[in-house]
Amino acid sequence: MGDEQNNDFEMLKALYDFDATLAKTISFTEGEYFYLYQTNTKQRNWWHVINTNGQVGFVPSNYVSVVKVKPEYFLNFLNECIRNLSENSTLEQKEEIIFMLNEKKKQVQSLAKPYKKPQAPKPPPRLDDHTPPNGVSPCFDLRPIVSQQNMSEERDSPTKSLNSSVSKDEKKKELGNLSTSNKVSSDTDNQDDSQDSSESVKPNAIYEIVQAVRRETQLSHDMSRVAVETVLISLKNAINAAPDALRMMTALNSLSKAANDAQQRGWALHDDAHDIQTQLLELISVMSNADVNISQHVLSSHKYVYVSTLVKFYQMETRWPLRQLLLQRTALATLALSPLPPEIARDMRDNPRAVSRLSHSALLLSMVLSMGDKLPITYFEILGVEFAIFLLELIESPPETDLDEQIPDLFLTLLLAYNLQFDNPIDNMLLSALEKMDNAKTFCEKILLLLNREVRIFDHEPAPMHSVLKLMIDVFSCKKAAEHFYTNDVKVAIDIIVRQLADLSPGDTYNSSQKAY
Repeated sequence: MGDEQNNDFEMLKALYDFDATLAKTISFTEGEYFYLYQTNTKQRNWWHVINTNGQVGFVPSNYVSVVKVKPEYFLNFLNECIRNLSENSTLEQKEEIIFMLNEKKKQVQSLAKPYKKPQAPKPPPRLDDHTPPNGVSPCFDLRPIVSQQNMSEERDSPTKSLNSSVSKDEKKKELGNLSTSNKVSSDTDNQDDSQDSSESVKPNAIYEIVQAVRRETQLSHDMSRVAVETVLISLKNAINAAPDALRMMTALNSLSKAANDAQQRGWALHDDAHDIQTQLLELISVMSNADVNISQHVLSSHKYVYVSTLVKFYQMETRWPLRQLLLQRTALATLALSPLPPEIARDMRDNPRAVSRLSHSALLLSMVLSMGDKLPITYFEILGVEFAIFLLELIESPPETDLDEQIPDLFLTLLLAYNLQFDNPIDNMLLSALEKMDNAKTFCEKILLLLNREVRIFDHEPAPMHSVLKLMIDVFSCKKAAEHFYTNDVKVAIDIIVRQLADLSPGDTYNSSQKAY
């Protein structure tokens, strides 16, 4: 009985510091205690709590743990909370909350007596310490984060999809036979997430997994489907709950907030460079050392909204130290291996006249490919010859709505980055695209202009190979591609190269290596 009574003195204790940046959330420091306010949530990721100051709000469940406290401490906490609510709070439900806290206080006082009187009756039903508390979750930008306390899902999760002829007891018995899961639930609020997580999985593969579960457990098809669905959701949420994922999301949310501060970006009221630099360094540190799958998962959430925010921030930010951090190799390498490049390419081809959309997509894809990190070979089903032809055609004939003539320059930059993917001219898909083009006049003119100006399109560190020189060498290694240059163009190119070689001084290692490529 003693253990059962102790469970009624459970509170939530903060594991880490938390800075509230979202509506209806509250900030707290490590070691702070909370009383769980509501227990009828639909989501298990944000808990509705009250702190000792009488503040009511949400805290992330993976930042707190359930702990048992002495009844004296619990009573002191409730008294302090009631006092602060009575004196300072302007909550609409103030009286209701105070009444609820007083009732809890009476309950704690009555439950404290059995320590001295063992014959006292059992306390009333309590919140099971394995059942995550429930509350109405506010609208957050973060995806749901599962608690790190290994709490199972609600026992009363919806069972509408299950066979109505199976009783609840039979269902629990069947679920107990599963070796892959301690408990199975199918919360309706998580069904959308499960669908999102399985969009890229072939239906046949899912069906085979369900059938395998049926063979091993003798469960019905519906119960097996729920089991597989729950395991997949748990695996997805396990990534979100990883410390590296949490650190990444914290840094990315801070950067998103900074990027969305139009006043500060346009006309700074204070110097926020140090704060932004700290978050960027934190993000780089995590991505340099974390599992690449975790980095890809976080960056791909919300249809790559974090990536879009970083690109937007890069465009708005004028301070080079910060822009340089945004172009770190580790971040670009992670993005190159993610599903982002083919998704951008597909979107560009689906919207060939949306100038603004094309501009942003071209800039983002150029950044991802700018270090020459090799893409998976399967990506070239979308980023292949047809995609290169698409870019070349729009360079020659940009959309009529491109009044500022941005598309040719942006697409040329993208082609320079794209060409870094190919080490052997024989396998170079850009050269194959040029061979199929009837006209590439604008493309050739712009390449010669960049060559003459000795422009390095990608000048971040560590420096990638010289993209303009590489493209010139590749083009002139293919006779049919080189035919796009007129005789006068070739003479101009030779004059430019001779002049640049003549300008070299002895021991000029940087320029020598630049020309050597």
